[in-house]
Formats: sequence, C-alpha cells, structure tokens
Amino acid sequence: MSFFKKKATPYKKEDLLSWLSNHPYDELIVVDITPSEDFSLLYQEFFEKGIHVIGANKWAASSSTEQYNKLFNTAKNNHSLWLGNTTVGAGLPINFAIDNLLECGDSIKEISGIFSGTLSWLFETYDGSVPFSELLTSALAQGITEPDPREDLSGRDVQRKLLILARLAGFELALEDIDCQNLVPENLQSLSITEFLANLNQLDSYFADKLEQANKQNACIRYVAAFTCESNKLKAKVSLEVLPKNDAFANLTPGDNIFKIISQCYEDNPLIIRGAGAGRDVTSAGLHSDLAIICKRLAHRKQPVKLKGSQQ
Repeated sequence: MSFFKKKATPYKKEDLLSWLSNHPYDELIVVDITPSEDFSLLYQEFFEKGIHVIGANKWAASSSTEQYNKLFNTAKNNHSLWLGNTTVGAGLPINFAIDNLLECGDSIKEISGIFSGTLSWLFETYDGSVPFSELLTSALAQGITEPDPREDLSGRDVQRKLLILARLAGFELALEDIDCQNLVPENLQSLSITEFLANLNQLDSYFADKLEQANKQNACIRYVAAFTCESNKLKAKVSLEVLPKNDAFANLTPGDNIFKIISQCYEDNPLIIRGAGAGRDVTSAGLHSDLAIICKRLAHRKQPVKLKGSQQ
C-alpha cells in the first residue's frame, strides 16, 4: 500500500488509451479488479485494439444485451481473450464447470444457489437470538458487508451474478428479465447512509417474522438465486426463500457460496460447487488462474513483430 501511495498517479482515459495503443509488447492483458462501471466502458476500445481483458468487474458482463453482444463480438473479431472467472464466486470454478458441460454437448436446465458471501453469512448466522439490525451492524463493523449494507440487501449484486452465469450457459437474458427481491423497505432505500443506519431497527420485525414462520416448518431462510429453462421458457429470480434444513443451500459455512447445476447429464444428481465465494486470497487465486490460462493460449500464437511508433 505504501508503494501504491508513492507511485500511483491518476489516469486520464485518453492518456491510458494512447499508451495502450503504442505499447512495445506483442500482447497486452488488462486485469480489471475495480468495481467501476466507468472503467468497464473502456472494454470496447480495449477489444478494438486487440487487448485481452481479465475482469473481476461485473459491469461489462452484466450490461445490456445489446452492449454485451457488442463486446463479445468485438473481442472475437479482434482475437481478444475475455475471461472473468472472479465475477462470480471469486476463485470457485463455476465458469469452468459451465464451459466444460457445454463443450461435451450437455444442455443446462437450471443454475441456482447462494451467490453472496455477505447474505450467506447473515442468514447462516441469524437465529433470532439478537435482532437482525444488531447482526447487520456487527457484519458492517467486521467488513463483511459493503460500506452501505443496502448494496448487499438490495439483491442487485446477486441479480448480476445470475445474469452472468445464464449468459455463460448460452442463454440470452437481460437484467430486467430477472425478478429481484429488495430486502430494504422502500422507505429506507433513498435515505442517506447515516439515516439508514440510524433506522436499522425497522428491519427487525420483517426478518423476525420470516424466521418464526420458517421455524414453525422446521425450515430456514436463505437468499437464493435461481435460473431455469423448461420447454424453452426461461425463468429467473433472486429472493428470500424458506428451505428445509436438509437442503443443500441450508447448511453452509457462513460466508460460503454454493452453486447447483442441473443438466441433461446431471439431472438426477445435480452438480454442486461450494466454497468461499469472497475474500482476497481466493479472488487473487481466481485472477491468477485466468492470467495463466491466457498466457498458455497466447504462447502458441505466432505473429510478426510490429515496432509501434517506428518511422519505418
């Protein structure tokens, strides 16, 4: 961090693109670990220049259908590689599993699971012994939630992750096609962060009632993402669900992600991928894996060396 503070300088879009256009290397890979929508808008120009992108940034992969298709086709036409394993599940190999199923001719019928480490922690931990607002305050203090916990409770992050996986599975879907249950009451959604945190107790009765209803059924509450394709009809939603206590999604280590894939090959016994879905170490591992894959693919490319900036 001290090195970053000493050496890092603000960039201008024009300066960055100019440098990338005149770099002296045979290949260039941009690794985007920002959460910035503005930076993701540069992907189009990266791909037009034949630059490869590794992104933990979810914005590009969950952009509008028109923009996503444009990015995908531009990358393909310019032989740019675009990998983003860490957009969903950090280092968990969910993207690779989907690719492998499609490569062997399998057809995916359902992708579901718990995709948020924050919401996993909250609902695996919440047992009614303390009010939900107190648990949320503790999670915020530990850095488990975003600085504004509404980013987690809104479900938007989970909605984007489900869209990314559905597209990887070969389905054309838009964000608005996915029903999203916002767990923040409407009257708290537009408040300042300070006002929201001062009114957290307004969340307590809703979650206490949900938990009580679940307990009466010997069940639990979990925030679940689900995408299905039946008879060519697509259905997708992210929502708070009541699940039996023996459900695969009900007994996770707090903070874990879990993904369930039902396909033609894995119909009676679904494919399950589970593990830490957030954190510096596993995210770094996922980025390193993508980097290694791109380097291996590029190692066999043969192309004439072009000395950029040369007068010859």
